[in-house]
Amino acid sequence: DPTDNAVEFFKWLPTIENNTLPGIKYTVMGLGNRQYVNFNSCGRVADKELERMGAVRVYDRGEGDDDQNIEEDFEQWRCGGLWPALRSAMGAGRETEAAGEQSVLEAPEVVLAKLPLRAELLATGQAPPTDSLVQVGGSDILGKWYFNAFQCPVVKCEELRQVADPAVGKTTKHIDIDVSSAPGVEWRTADNLEILPQNPEDLVFWFARRLEVQDQLEDRVEFVRSPGVNKAVKKPFPSPCTLQTALTFYCDLAAAPSRAAAKKLASLAEDPADRAALERLLQDSGSYTWLIGEGGRLTLCEFCELFLPSAKMDVGTFLQLCPRQKSRPYTIASSSRENAQKIGVCVSMVQESLPSIADLLEGLGLRGHNPPRAAEYLERLGEQAKRSRTFLGSCSTMLCTRVSCGEKLWITARASSFRLPRRTSPPIVMIGAGTGIAPFRGFVREFVCEKGVRAKTKLIFGCTKQNEDFLYREELQEALDSDPAALKELVTAFSREQAEKVYVQHRLRERSKEIAELVAEGAYVYVCGSTAMGRALREAMVAALGDSDYVSRLQTEGRYIEELW
Repeated sequence: DPTDNAVEFFKWLPTIENNTLPGIKYTVMGLGNRQYVNFNSCGRVADKELERMGAVRVYDRGEGDDDQNIEEDFEQWRCGGLWPALRSAMGAGRETEAAGEQSVLEAPEVVLAKLPLRAELLATGQAPPTDSLVQVGGSDILGKWYFNAFQCPVVKCEELRQVADPAVGKTTKHIDIDVSSAPGVEWRTADNLEILPQNPEDLVFWFARRLEVQDQLEDRVEFVRSPGVNKAVKKPFPSPCTLQTALTFYCDLAAAPSRAAAKKLASLAEDPADRAALERLLQDSGSYTWLIGEGGRLTLCEFCELFLPSAKMDVGTFLQLCPRQKSRPYTIASSSRENAQKIGVCVSMVQESLPSIADLLEGLGLRGHNPPRAAEYLERLGEQAKRSRTFLGSCSTMLCTRVSCGEKLWITARASSFRLPRRTSPPIVMIGAGTGIAPFRGFVREFVCEKGVRAKTKLIFGCTKQNEDFLYREELQEALDSDPAALKELVTAFSREQAEKVYVQHRLRERSKEIAELVAEGAYVYVCGSTAMGRALREAMVAALGDSDYVSRLQTEGRYIEELW
């Protein structure tokens, strides 16, 4: 499916006549997830339609797979011939060789010379520098997000699981955020709320010590142009702000950097052995992807300890080279009709076990890479090096374990494709598991506001056990018991309460005839959850309706709507 802001573009494409863009040069990089049945369909459609309109493809289409490593897919597409293709298309010669094609690390002075800004730390009472050409607005997409976000207070933080154990990641919170002070936050039921994670204090202090600014965290950061920069430059994030704020909100201190970001940081290593080892690893995209991807999930701390102990950089350089912190989207679990001033989200803590550092380095060695400082690092860690590590989702851990009422979060809202039909006569079928119930909790609250006017509303919900993680159980029962009932039917699938696991797709198959009849009556079917669940449900829908093209037509008509991750 197209992103929400591209829906109108893809509706417009087929309306344009053939050969209306003769001579226009283009290339396409599609983004998708291979678990999804329509993997990369938007990129493929755009490629085909632009060609039909007479545009000239100058470079083969690329396809990124978010189920694996979408950033690495882009890097391989970019480095596999994009720049020569663009030079050829523009009639440029080899002297315009792009930096992105270089296979070796740049010299540190080259990297530093490319930084358009210099950060200054200002003690309390010290007047900030003035530079009219350093402008607000953000220097990239993430920076623009910071300048357009709103800071709003948490007014409710409630555990939803019947049995919770945050120590092992078993916690799910419902969080309400008061947006009455932020009129720029426009939202509707089941839209998406984007929340900016905060780095934990211990991580911020670790990097402050590494940068030798641990005593300056309360100093303010302000940017001025670097020497020789004679044009307007936008700030990477809102400033002036304290250094602690900059490290907490605007730097991704958790994950190891992408290859592109790592190349810039690697160039600052002063020890030749460190530099050579990291350069060799970065040229081996498969091994680096394995190291920082789901197999290893190397952290930025571990990356610096293993590969950059000799790197020298001031805090201003770090603030510009460190990857930016990204907001995380959560499907809104509240009704704008019930209360437009309060947005609710449903969040489960993301936690998983990872191999120990010792095992990770052994695996890296088998791939032919042995960081020169590995033995020294393992010795410093002692027995800890042999213990399994734990991955904690940055935003989900913050929301589930560190946020309380009164604290403020940086947020923005964006539209989603989940919309109830204006007419109340079509049946509504909602299918979700775990936190996939979020939009349907919002829908149910909407049904309550409508006084149960919709005649057929069915929710198929799955979790592991009804007395452990049945989210919103009491609310759903109240909706069923109201007069008239706001929710007409609730079907549950408790996967761990019997010998054989039962999921929502099994419940759908059991009701194939009924679902087919509801679809014939004009039903709208909504699916929210994992990509694997979405694929299994789609197969069950095809079986129920007897035709995969039928499901595709429903999707085109906006009557089969998925939100998957």
